[in-house]
Amino acid sequence: MHTKPNIKRIFLILLIGLYFAVAYTLMNYFEITCVFLKIFGIPCPGCGMTRAALALIRMDFYSAVKHNFLVFFMPYVFMYVFFEFKHKIHNKILLGIAIIAIINWIFKLIAFF
Repeated sequence: MHTKPNIKRIFLILLIGLYFAVAYTLMNYFEITCVFLKIFGIPCPGCGMTRAALALIRMDFYSAVKHNFLVFFMPYVFMYVFFEFKHKIHNKILLGIAIIAIINWIFKLIAFF
């Protein structure tokens, strides 16, 4: 049985790849670490996430935690998006991650000022 590839999943994978390519270019060639910070003058909720993901790719766990510990929740978020979990427990877990992200952002803002 031959199945058609899920266009949404392919698009998301390409979008994530494009994101990392643009982020890498901005960080290394234009010395911009966060576009949100550059525009609004405050760190975004995900500030440090790209640097944390790149640190994880290098297996540098200490740097990943230092930049943004929320990077460890991202595999679950990607699985939620890619595999379209429908059970209520997954929605509660995602809500918990969102609450942790907001609390983390509040602490980042307090430390920033």
